[in-house]
Amino acid sequence: MQSSPAFSRNIDPIADAMAAQGFDRCEFLLELGCGPGEHVVEFAKRWEEPFFQPTDCSRAAVTSTDLRAKEAGLRATRICPARIVDVSETKWPQVEGDPPYDGIYSINVVHIMPSTAIPSFFAGCGRNLSPGGLLGLYDTWTFAGEFIGPNNARFDQSLRSQGYGGVASIEECDEAASGAGLERIDVAYLPANNQFVTYRKIDDGGISSAAQEFREAVMRADLQEEDGRVEPLPMGPSMEDYTGEPPIEGAEGFADGVGGEDDL
Repeated sequence: MQSSPAFSRNIDPIADAMAAQGFDRCEFLLELGCGPGEHVVEFAKRWEEPFFQPTDCSRAAVTSTDLRAKEAGLRATRICPARIVDVSETKWPQVEGDPPYDGIYSINVVHIMPSTAIPSFFAGCGRNLSPGGLLGLYDTWTFAGEFIGPNNARFDQSLRSQGYGGVASIEECDEAASGAGLERIDVAYLPANNQFVTYRKIDDGGISSAAQEFREAVMRADLQEEDGRVEPLPMGPSMEDYTGEPPIEGAEGFADGVGGEDDL
Protein backbone atom coordinates (compact mmCIF):
# COMPACT_ATOMS: atom_id res chain seq x y z
CA MET A 1 0.00 0.00 0.00
CA GLN A 2 1.03 3.58 -0.57
CA SER A 3 1.52 6.06 2.27
CA SER A 4 1.81 9.82 2.69
CA PRO A 5 4.51 11.34 4.91
CA ALA A 6 2.26 14.34 5.64
CA PHE A 7 -0.66 12.26 6.90
CA SER A 8 0.41 11.98 10.53
CA ARG A 9 1.07 15.73 10.66
CA ASN A 10 -2.16 16.99 9.11
CA ILE A 11 -4.85 14.46 10.00
CA ASP A 12 -5.79 15.98 13.36
CA PRO A 13 -6.12 19.64 12.25
CA ILE A 14 -7.97 18.60 9.07
CA ALA A 15 -10.39 16.34 10.96
CA ASP A 16 -11.03 19.08 13.54
CA ALA A 17 -11.66 21.70 10.84
CA MET A 18 -14.04 19.38 8.99
CA ALA A 19 -15.95 18.45 12.14
CA ALA A 20 -16.31 22.14 13.02
CA GLN A 21 -18.20 22.63 9.72
CA GLY A 22 -20.37 19.51 10.13
CA PHE A 23 -18.71 17.06 7.75
CA ASP A 24 -18.78 14.45 10.52
CA ARG A 25 -22.59 14.62 10.48
CA CYS A 26 -22.99 14.19 6.72
CA GLU A 27 -24.65 11.06 5.40
CA PHE A 28 -22.64 10.44 2.21
CA LEU A 29 -19.21 11.99 1.59
CA LEU A 30 -17.39 12.06 -1.74
CA GLU A 31 -13.60 12.26 -1.51
CA LEU A 32 -11.81 13.73 -4.52
CA GLY A 33 -8.18 12.66 -4.60
CA CYS A 34 -8.07 9.86 -2.03
CA GLY A 35 -4.35 9.23 -2.53
CA PRO A 36 -3.12 6.27 -0.46
CA GLY A 37 -6.44 6.10 1.40
CA GLU A 38 -5.17 7.05 4.84
CA HIS A 39 -7.49 10.01 5.37
CA VAL A 40 -10.75 8.31 4.38
CA VAL A 41 -10.03 5.30 6.60
CA GLU A 42 -9.20 7.53 9.56
CA PHE A 43 -12.32 9.65 9.06
CA ALA A 44 -14.47 6.50 8.94
CA LYS A 45 -12.92 5.33 12.21
CA ARG A 46 -13.51 8.67 13.94
CA TRP A 47 -16.98 9.49 12.63
CA GLU A 48 -19.87 7.08 13.03
CA GLU A 49 -22.42 8.61 10.65
CA PRO A 50 -20.99 9.17 7.16
CA PHE A 51 -20.53 6.68 4.37
CA PHE A 52 -17.63 7.44 2.03
CA GLN A 53 -17.00 7.27 -1.71
CA PRO A 54 -13.24 7.74 -2.34
CA THR A 55 -11.97 8.62 -5.82
CA ASP A 56 -8.67 9.40 -7.49
CA CYS A 57 -7.27 9.76 -11.00
CA SER A 58 -4.53 7.24 -10.16
CA ARG A 59 -5.29 3.55 -10.37
CA ALA A 60 -2.45 2.86 -7.91
CA ALA A 61 -4.09 5.20 -5.40
CA VAL A 62 -7.49 3.52 -5.89
CA THR A 63 -5.91 0.09 -5.29
CA SER A 64 -4.09 1.32 -2.19
CA THR A 65 -7.28 2.86 -0.78
CA ASP A 66 -9.28 -0.34 -1.33
CA LEU A 67 -6.59 -2.44 0.37
CA ARG A 68 -6.37 -0.07 3.32
CA ALA A 69 -10.15 0.04 3.76
CA LYS A 70 -10.32 -3.76 3.57
CA GLU A 71 -7.54 -4.11 6.14
CA ALA A 72 -9.51 -1.83 8.49
CA GLY A 73 -12.69 -3.87 7.99
CA LEU A 74 -14.45 -0.88 6.43
CA ARG A 75 -14.51 -1.68 2.71
CA ALA A 76 -18.03 -2.09 1.30
CA THR A 77 -19.50 -1.31 4.73
CA ARG A 78 -18.61 2.31 5.51
CA ILE A 79 -16.23 2.92 2.61
CA CYS A 80 -17.41 2.16 -0.93
CA PRO A 81 -14.92 0.66 -3.42
CA ALA A 82 -12.78 3.50 -4.74
CA ARG A 83 -13.44 4.81 -8.25
CA ILE A 84 -11.39 6.54 -10.92
CA VAL A 85 -12.31 10.23 -11.28
CA ASP A 86 -10.24 12.90 -13.03
CA VAL A 87 -11.43 16.23 -11.63
CA SER A 88 -9.95 18.11 -14.58
CA GLU A 89 -12.52 16.47 -16.88
CA THR A 90 -15.81 18.21 -17.60
CA LYS A 91 -17.80 15.09 -16.68
CA TRP A 92 -17.26 12.53 -13.91
CA PRO A 93 -19.20 9.51 -15.22
CA GLN A 94 -18.02 7.24 -12.40
CA VAL A 95 -20.00 9.25 -9.83
CA GLU A 96 -22.53 11.22 -11.88
CA GLY A 97 -26.01 9.88 -11.25
CA ASP A 98 -25.28 8.72 -7.71
CA PRO A 99 -27.65 10.03 -5.08
CA PRO A 100 -26.32 13.56 -4.51
CA TYR A 101 -23.68 13.85 -1.81
CA ASP A 102 -24.29 16.10 1.16
CA GLY A 103 -20.54 16.56 1.53
CA ILE A 104 -17.49 16.60 -0.75
CA TYR A 105 -13.91 17.09 0.40
CA SER A 106 -10.51 17.21 -1.22
CA ILE A 107 -7.08 17.26 0.42
CA ASN A 108 -4.01 18.69 -1.31
CA VAL A 109 -5.53 18.49 -4.79
CA VAL A 110 -6.12 22.10 -5.85
CA HIS A 111 -2.40 22.94 -6.11
CA ILE A 112 -1.74 19.82 -8.19
CA MET A 113 -4.34 20.26 -10.91
CA PRO A 114 -3.77 22.77 -13.74
CA SER A 115 -5.32 26.19 -13.19
CA THR A 116 -7.47 25.61 -16.28
CA ALA A 117 -9.19 22.78 -14.39
CA ILE A 118 -10.51 24.99 -11.58
CA PRO A 119 -13.85 25.76 -13.33
CA SER A 120 -14.51 22.10 -14.17
CA PHE A 121 -13.56 21.07 -10.63
CA PHE A 122 -16.09 23.38 -9.01
CA ALA A 123 -18.71 22.64 -11.67
CA GLY A 124 -18.43 18.94 -10.91
CA CYS A 125 -18.74 19.58 -7.19
CA GLY A 126 -21.81 21.74 -7.78
CA ARG A 127 -23.46 19.04 -9.91
CA ASN A 128 -22.91 16.31 -7.35
CA LEU A 129 -23.78 18.19 -4.15
CA SER A 130 -27.28 18.29 -2.76
CA PRO A 131 -28.72 21.75 -1.97
CA GLY A 132 -27.14 22.97 1.24
CA GLY A 133 -24.31 20.43 0.88
CA LEU A 134 -20.74 21.20 1.93
CA LEU A 135 -17.49 21.32 -0.05
CA GLY A 136 -14.30 21.31 2.00
CA LEU A 137 -10.84 21.93 0.54
CA TYR A 138 -7.53 21.56 2.39
CA ASP A 139 -4.69 23.37 0.63
CA THR A 140 -3.13 26.81 0.55
CA TRP A 141 -4.16 29.85 -1.50
CA THR A 142 -3.18 33.39 -2.24
CA PHE A 143 -5.50 36.02 -0.76
CA ALA A 144 -5.58 39.33 -2.65
CA GLY A 145 -2.41 38.17 -4.40
CA GLU A 146 -0.52 37.49 -1.17
CA PHE A 147 0.82 34.12 -0.04
CA ILE A 148 0.15 32.97 3.50
CA GLY A 149 3.73 32.76 4.74
CA PRO A 150 6.99 32.90 2.76
CA ASN A 151 7.27 29.12 2.50
CA ASN A 152 4.20 29.03 0.26
CA ALA A 153 5.81 31.35 -2.28
CA ARG A 154 8.69 28.89 -2.56
CA PHE A 155 6.20 26.01 -2.63
CA ASP A 156 4.40 27.65 -5.55
CA GLN A 157 7.65 28.06 -7.51
CA SER A 158 8.56 24.42 -6.91
CA LEU A 159 5.14 23.21 -8.06
CA ARG A 160 5.17 25.23 -11.25
CA SER A 161 8.70 24.11 -12.09
CA GLN A 162 7.42 20.52 -11.98
CA GLY A 163 4.49 21.27 -14.27
CA TYR A 164 1.76 21.47 -11.65
CA GLY A 165 -0.82 24.24 -11.42
CA GLY A 166 0.64 25.79 -8.29
CA VAL A 167 -0.94 27.73 -5.44
CA ALA A 168 -4.37 28.93 -6.56
CA SER A 169 -5.97 32.30 -6.02
CA ILE A 170 -8.88 32.18 -3.58
CA GLU A 171 -10.64 34.81 -5.67
CA GLU A 172 -10.40 32.61 -8.78
CA CYS A 173 -11.79 29.66 -6.82
CA ASP A 174 -14.59 31.81 -5.39
CA GLU A 175 -15.57 32.93 -8.89
CA ALA A 176 -15.63 29.36 -10.20
CA ALA A 177 -17.56 28.25 -7.12
CA SER A 178 -20.13 30.99 -7.57
CA GLY A 179 -20.69 29.90 -11.16
CA ALA A 180 -21.39 26.39 -9.86
CA GLY A 181 -23.92 27.58 -7.29
CA LEU A 182 -21.55 27.50 -4.32
CA GLU A 183 -20.67 30.18 -1.76
CA ARG A 184 -17.63 30.35 0.51
CA ILE A 185 -18.68 30.28 4.15
CA ASP A 186 -15.45 29.77 6.09
CA VAL A 187 -11.65 29.80 6.02
CA ALA A 188 -9.83 27.99 8.83
CA TYR A 189 -6.11 28.72 9.19
CA LEU A 190 -4.23 25.53 10.03
CA PRO A 191 -0.60 24.70 10.90
CA ALA A 192 2.19 25.01 8.32
CA ASN A 193 0.39 27.98 6.66
CA ASN A 194 -2.35 25.77 5.22
CA GLN A 195 -6.06 26.53 5.13
CA PHE A 196 -9.30 24.58 5.15
CA VAL A 197 -11.85 26.40 3.00
CA THR A 198 -15.53 25.50 3.17
CA TYR A 199 -18.14 26.21 0.50
CA ARG A 200 -21.85 25.47 0.66
CA LYS A 201 -24.18 24.77 -2.23
CA ILE A 202 -26.84 27.45 -2.33
CA ASP A 203 -30.28 25.99 -1.65
CA ASP A 204 -32.50 27.78 -4.16
CA GLY A 205 -35.43 25.47 -3.57
CA GLY A 206 -34.60 23.46 -6.67
CA ILE A 207 -33.59 19.83 -6.88
CA SER A 208 -31.17 18.11 -9.22
CA SER A 209 -32.35 15.41 -11.59
CA ALA A 210 -30.31 12.81 -9.70
CA ALA A 211 -31.83 13.90 -6.41
CA GLN A 212 -35.32 13.80 -7.91
CA GLU A 213 -34.83 10.26 -9.22
CA PHE A 214 -33.48 9.14 -5.85
CA ARG A 215 -36.35 10.79 -3.96
CA GLU A 216 -38.93 9.16 -6.23
CA ALA A 217 -37.28 5.75 -5.82
CA VAL A 218 -37.39 6.10 -2.04
CA MET A 219 -41.06 7.14 -2.16
CA ARG A 220 -41.93 4.15 -4.36
CA ALA A 221 -40.10 1.80 -1.99
CA ASP A 222 -41.95 3.25 1.00
CA LEU A 223 -45.31 2.88 -0.71
CA GLN A 224 -44.56 -0.69 -1.75
CA GLU A 225 -43.59 -1.56 1.81
CA GLU A 226 -46.81 -0.04 3.16
CA ASP A 227 -49.08 -1.61 0.52
CA GLY A 228 -47.33 -4.96 0.30
CA ARG A 229 -47.56 -4.86 -3.48
CA VAL A 230 -45.36 -3.68 -6.31
CA GLU A 231 -47.80 -1.59 -8.31
CA PRO A 232 -51.16 -0.17 -7.22
CA LEU A 233 -54.12 -1.63 -9.08
CA PRO A 234 -55.65 0.80 -11.59
CA MET A 235 -58.78 2.60 -10.48
CA GLY A 236 -61.82 2.10 -12.72
CA PRO A 237 -64.58 4.62 -13.38
CA SER A 238 -67.15 5.32 -10.68
CA MET A 239 -70.78 4.31 -11.14
CA GLU A 240 -71.64 7.95 -11.74
CA ASP A 241 -69.45 7.82 -14.85
CA TYR A 242 -71.16 4.71 -16.25
CA THR A 243 -73.52 5.47 -19.15
CA GLY A 244 -74.23 2.00 -20.58
CA GLU A 245 -76.48 -0.83 -19.45
CA PRO A 246 -76.36 -1.54 -15.71
CA PRO A 247 -74.41 -4.70 -14.80
CA ILE A 248 -76.32 -7.86 -13.97
CA GLU A 249 -75.67 -9.40 -10.57
CA GLY A 250 -73.90 -12.73 -10.85
CA ALA A 251 -72.34 -11.87 -14.21
CA GLU A 252 -68.62 -11.81 -14.83
CA GLY A 253 -66.94 -9.13 -12.77
CA PHE A 254 -69.11 -9.53 -9.65
CA ALA A 255 -67.63 -11.09 -6.52
CA ASP A 256 -69.79 -14.21 -6.82
CA GLY A 257 -69.43 -14.44 -10.60
CA VAL A 258 -66.48 -15.39 -12.79
CA GLY A 259 -63.40 -13.20 -13.18
CA GLY A 260 -63.93 -10.99 -10.14
CA GLU A 261 -61.49 -10.11 -7.36
CA ASP A 262 -62.01 -13.51 -5.67
CA ASP A 263 -60.39 -15.22 -8.68
CA LEU A 264 -57.15 -13.19 -8.44
